[in-house]
Amino acid sequence: MKGKLKWIILIFAILLISVIVSIIVVNELSLQYEIEEIKEYNYFLLTQDSKYGVIDKSGNIIIEPKYIAIQIPNPSKPVFICISGYDGQTENYISEVFNEKGQKIFTDYQNVQAITIDTNIESNPYEKSVLLYQKDGKYGLITLEEKVITKPIYDEVSSINYKEGTFLVKKDGKAGVINMKGKVIIKNEYETITSDNYYNETTKNKTTGFIVSKKTEDGFRYGYINYRGRTILKTEYTELKRVTQIPEEKDIYFIAFKNGQAGLLKNKQIILNHEYQEISYYAVNDIFITTRNGKQGVVTRNGQTILHSEYDSILFGGIYLNAIKNNETYVFDTQGNKIETKNVSLTQTDSPNYYIAIDKNDIYTVINANGDIIIDDNYTYIGYLPGNYFIVSKDGKNGIVDHTGKIVLEMKYTSIFRFNDTNLIQAEIADTKTIELYNLKIRQVAKMDGAIIRQYEPSTINPNKYIMLASENNFLYYDENGNNLDAKDIFYNNNLLAKNIDGKWVFVDKEGNIKLQDNYEMITDFNEYGFAGIKVNGKWGTINQNGEIVQEPTYELDWYQPSFLGKYYLVVNTFHTEPRYSSDEI
Repeated sequence: MKGKLKWIILIFAILLISVIVSIIVVNELSLQYEIEEIKEYNYFLLTQDSKYGVIDKSGNIIIEPKYIAIQIPNPSKPVFICISGYDGQTENYISEVFNEKGQKIFTDYQNVQAITIDTNIESNPYEKSVLLYQKDGKYGLITLEEKVITKPIYDEVSSINYKEGTFLVKKDGKAGVINMKGKVIIKNEYETITSDNYYNETTKNKTTGFIVSKKTEDGFRYGYINYRGRTILKTEYTELKRVTQIPEEKDIYFIAFKNGQAGLLKNKQIILNHEYQEISYYAVNDIFITTRNGKQGVVTRNGQTILHSEYDSILFGGIYLNAIKNNETYVFDTQGNKIETKNVSLTQTDSPNYYIAIDKNDIYTVINANGDIIIDDNYTYIGYLPGNYFIVSKDGKNGIVDHTGKIVLEMKYTSIFRFNDTNLIQAEIADTKTIELYNLKIRQVAKMDGAIIRQYEPSTINPNKYIMLASENNFLYYDENGNNLDAKDIFYNNNLLAKNIDGKWVFVDKEGNIKLQDNYEMITDFNEYGFAGIKVNGKWGTINQNGEIVQEPTYELDWYQPSFLGKYYLVVNTFHTEPRYSSDEI
């Protein structure tokens, strides 16, 4: 009997453990979701006479331009929310949803809307997988395939800034959070909920947490809940913010106020007591400035004092701390050691051999690893370039010198800087809009007057990044190292390629044989949708890959290298704004 009881207890324990593990697994899976990536744009906004429609990537009209607004939540999928007006009684927009065949969809749901988002990742302004719908004055979530995610039980549903796939929901005046699977992350029991704005390149916004608040008799009190829905800090702080510059997810740092006094926390652990007027973080040296009784000091993230709170102000100068007291400036290193120097700033470059110093008169010098001044010519700015070169400024002009101070690029440029993440230096002369490109050995690889420069990311027609330098009557391609590229090096799948032969623009095949020539003043290469621009008599039109004219040259466009879909030209394609095309006469 005792033996049977032991087996029963063991089996029960195993079953209980299995149930607990299953619950944990199910909960973990419900917390995980993937943000859809738009790998192909199939549909675009069309604007004509201040009305909106939709075209596909072949330039065919899918929705006639007759609506005051259209939402395309996911440009790879045929779901178009067309808004024709506003109902003042219901305070809702009058909308219909269509597919690519012009058929109404989502007919069983009311007031279907795309959900506007604010993201630092891409240009699409909407949630790509989830829509909002309404019934009897309440809101729920539904997929683009018409699969209901949540019942319409919420008074409000909106996105949370910088946290795509997660939604702020309100019920009976209280705020909560759910994800795109409908999983409740935070119950509806808070007055306000905001993102902590944390982001890193690896996890992106996945581990972004939430600052929540409750209203008390003494006002709002704030707390913190992590991305998994776990309460880290109770709602007991009068002000709370995460130190988002510290890239650690297990150890989260907070500047938290109680009774008007700031403290520093690591998770729930108090690093600095709530006895400061202000605490601020300086990421370059990973230290905090504290203010108490109007005086400032410096501490580490572990709470170790570097400088006591006895200075009128503290300024950062690279690896120097400038502490001011009674109008006297004292210079310290980041360990709190006092330094005798005429400089107020010393910053190490990407090379261990060079430091850039700034003195009290804002004059820049370069110091080597031995502490010797190697560049000193009263420059008002010095910036390091990879290798042994420096951008220098004086009298409003810019040039480049080597590590001995010798000028290797004349002091005549309006600006000089490294172009994005490439191995190219861009030098500009504003008066003539001249752009010159140099490699990292300061050898010129390109020069063009009246020019613009663009960098293109990999696409369906080209797997590599490339750079285009363009003017009103010319354009050239380069790789990230400044090597000149031919059109065939970029547009592998194009049968026709733009080429300038003896000052005349023509289209050639991959062997260089002329296939199209018609006194073109300017042309573009074919884009990923199979259309190229042609300019004749100062006006732009477009052709397809067969060389057939899709739109006669009638558009007077002021910008260089316009892009086309069928007979429509690209109007806008900026960050946080979806691409829009038009055929309005200009």
